[in-house]
Amino acid sequence: MEGTRLGSVRVTRRLGEGTLSEVFEGVQEPLGRPVAVKVLKASVTPTSPLGQRFLREGELLGSMAHQNIPQVYETGAQDGRSWLVLELVDGWNLASLMKKHGPFPPEVASAVALRLARALEYVHLQGVLHRDVKPSNVLVGRRGEVKLVDFGLARAVTDGDGDGLGVVGTPSYMSPEQVLGDRLDYRSDVFSFGIVFYELLTGCRPFVEEPARTVMQKIRLDRYVPPRRHRPGVPRTLERVLGRCLEKNPAHRYPSTGALCDDLNEFLSRAGILSQEARLITFLRDAGELDAAAAREALGPAGAQWTASAPGRDALRAALLGQCVGGALLALVLGATELSRQRRASQEPATVQGPRAPGGGPSGALRVLARPWAEVSVDGVRVDTTPFARAIQLAPGTHFVRLRNPLYHDEQRAVTITPGATVWIDVDLSALR
Repeated sequence: MEGTRLGSVRVTRRLGEGTLSEVFEGVQEPLGRPVAVKVLKASVTPTSPLGQRFLREGELLGSMAHQNIPQVYETGAQDGRSWLVLELVDGWNLASLMKKHGPFPPEVASAVALRLARALEYVHLQGVLHRDVKPSNVLVGRRGEVKLVDFGLARAVTDGDGDGLGVVGTPSYMSPEQVLGDRLDYRSDVFSFGIVFYELLTGCRPFVEEPARTVMQKIRLDRYVPPRRHRPGVPRTLERVLGRCLEKNPAHRYPSTGALCDDLNEFLSRAGILSQEARLITFLRDAGELDAAAAREALGPAGAQWTASAPGRDALRAALLGQCVGGALLALVLGATELSRQRRASQEPATVQGPRAPGGGPSGALRVLARPWAEVSVDGVRVDTTPFARAIQLAPGTHFVRLRNPLYHDEQRAVTITPGATVWIDVDLSALR
């Protein structure tokens, strides 16, 4: 197809292919804008279920406008083949970067994950499920952009399960309910996101095929190996984020994709990352994917501050502080106590034994989610600071829970604990008056 014209686009070269389509690079005229062109394969009939999937992808993308999702510029059909003209992301997919460079540094992995989570939050707010979240469907651009792509399996929540495709997705990245063919909601995408994030942090998947046990069986029934056993440098805060994403029961996962974004954003703020794009660009440069000139161009005015040698985290922060003095001062004021809390949390045991817990007798559990964050006290005893995915074990009976954030009014709740049951508190302190 090189040299042919599709609508306003002159096709220049082939980039690759997927199950249903071929992807080309082209130039949209008269703008002279580089674009990606996705063309339905000649072997797929446009009126077939697979052809309808391709058309539905164009409709869904055309209705969306988000910085972490490629834009659709044009659609059409020619010689019986449908095509989409999309925003061109000049870079790599996440799968190829991980294969070449292994696990990412925690703050870089979190910056990528946050952008992926923001794309999913937007998609979910539109009432759409992606259903195929995996590293090869995440693009990382040379300017630090991150895009979620391939909406061929996406569908509206209101469509129910009647899309005629049966169990769909990539087995290694499916949720337990997806494996079973159950009705799905946004929490299925959150589980798949957790698998991708786990792989970003550790360099391996949490569920791997074995001769005696398929990956789908392991997703349904097996616990994953804690990330710190693969890579001890994974922060405990991120372990807790993964724990919430990878719960087998959807009811125990994040109550919203926005809450997941809040936790990732809080981690990056505590880590002192003032520009996530700049941190990602310098990672790509240090990994050899970008040369010094390309990195300087991508960083803009800040590029002149970088030397040819790889800067450490302190150098990165210092350079960015020169650009963002006002924002940095505010971040320092608000983040000082948060950094201290994170250090304390990293030293805490893997489980929390709450106040008035029985000695060997039956107990119940309390789980707390507070946005943006809160100190949690039970019966007057400080237990932990959110976010944490660990259950607080409590004796049966009534307990008094206090959530404190100095920026908002305190929230107090009385909870009744019964043996073997889990009680949830989910509150947005910023919404309370």
